[in-house]
Amino acid sequence: MGIDLDVRDDEQFNVLSDLAPYTIHAEGRLDGRLVFSASGSGTALWIEVTQEQEAALLSRLGQLGIPSGVLTVPSPRR
Repeated sequence: MGIDLDVRDDEQFNVLSDLAPYTIHAEGRLDGRLVFSASGSGTALWIEVTQEQEAALLSRLGQLGIPSGVLTVPSPRR
């Protein structure tokens, strides 16, 4: 099943957040390109970000007391 959401829209993003506990897999695409993937284990999230977005994310995580080491660069896809 596919649901089109604009994650820049807070109300639409809230729908994604509300559904997250009830799904085993979610992924997001932009122009057919995978930009995020989350699986049912609840322990992994894959996202594609710009360098500026990465810096902002690391800053926000730091404010929450989460070490930057939680983020890793995935190995190249084959």
